[in-house]
Amino acid sequence: MRTIKVLELLHALKSHEKAAFSAYLTSPYFLPAPEYPRLLQLLETLPLSTQELPKTELYGRLFPQQPFDDQQLRYLLSDFTERLEHFFLLRQLAGEKEESALLQLEALHARETSKAYQHAARRFESIDRYESAKHFHRHYRAAEIRQEFAAQHGARDEVTDYVELADNLDRFYFLRKLQLQCERINYRNVLAREFDVSLIDEITRHVLRNQFLGSPLIETYYQVLQLLSGPEPETAFQSLLQLLEAHRDRFSVEDLNNVYQYVKNHCIRRINLGDEVYRERLFGIYQNILADERLMRHDYLSPWEYKNIVTLGLRLRQEAWVADFIELHLHHLPPNERDNAHTYNSAMLCYYRKQYRQAVKLLQTVEFTDLYYQLDARSILLKVYFETYESESLLHHISAFKIFLRRNKLVSAYQRKIYENFIRYALKIFRSSDSESKRKALAEEIRSVDHISDRAWLLEQLE
Repeated sequence: MRTIKVLELLHALKSHEKAAFSAYLTSPYFLPAPEYPRLLQLLETLPLSTQELPKTELYGRLFPQQPFDDQQLRYLLSDFTERLEHFFLLRQLAGEKEESALLQLEALHARETSKAYQHAARRFESIDRYESAKHFHRHYRAAEIRQEFAAQHGARDEVTDYVELADNLDRFYFLRKLQLQCERINYRNVLAREFDVSLIDEITRHVLRNQFLGSPLIETYYQVLQLLSGPEPETAFQSLLQLLEAHRDRFSVEDLNNVYQYVKNHCIRRINLGDEVYRERLFGIYQNILADERLMRHDYLSPWEYKNIVTLGLRLRQEAWVADFIELHLHHLPPNERDNAHTYNSAMLCYYRKQYRQAVKLLQTVEFTDLYYQLDARSILLKVYFETYESESLLHHISAFKIFLRRNKLVSAYQRKIYENFIRYALKIFRSSDSESKRKALAEEIRSVDHISDRAWLLEQLE
């Protein structure tokens, strides 16, 4: 479907930015056209799905006393679009104080304002303190500017300048190479084609031999790479936990999130392989994340992460902790997701507390806006009917669940497989005899199945 550029940009404006953009359009500094405010009002009435701008109508509203001039309107729309893109640039720059400080440093050096430049240099060093690839690249650029400034003012210390210049360039380059290799390994199962990260073996040997260039973040991504592809992933996992504990205050929020995601994924892989120790480890990692104010302020918690934390806590029998978590961290979710997430996760808590009637009542009020809610809610209902021995309701629900899996086109082949196996074995257990040997054989069969949902719950029913 065709998208009109100016409408796409307008719809990308956040609600709190609209007044700011309107003020920007009328600022005398930017030499505004008098038609901009009216054009903004007219374009805001058009939906994003608009396939063709109503040019004649727009022109008539903007210039009611003039005959239609297509070229004039095109020039006006083009200039308006450029203003909108420039506004986004200003907003982006305002949100990146480190990059703004570096650009200010460059501007003051270019204008040869020595005292102001030196003040800006000190400010830049105080602001840009969290390690990241961007941090190292900015400090490489700052060292270049400082070198030029020293040359102009006859104060160059060549050895010191070049060492800092080279070190920051190396840190940026080697860190990005390590990050790319980690991404390549992590996503190789979903990428359409493979790609190689050149010199990666030489780089890993070099950073190891040179004490990670004095950077805890480079050491951290080195350990992530060992976690993903090294011979001793458990050693790398423990090293990562120690590095996060010791240096988390030095890392950017983006890198903290990335590294925690690798660590969480490792835990989930181990859990899926039946290593139950990793449930406790993953729970501890989530608790560390929730206790980190920088991480929690940075962005909303996704509803699925919120649900995963609740599920994990409940499986570890931490009902009291989960009850507090549901209430205390609800405000970290996107506002439009809060009611549904609260209802669904409260239903989960009720189920684990064996408050079955209340669990079913809550699930009936969940808005199934997402496939995962639908699948999980159906699984909980199956468990409720199973544990309360409601044979008729269980069989009816299983039949409806199977139809849902078969007919819903949003259900992936993998999801269909794990839930079909879950249903099949739940029914087998429900119909099984009390023979201990047969139940043991059924338990072994469940343990041997590769793709199945809620394996632990199924095995519990055979104990």
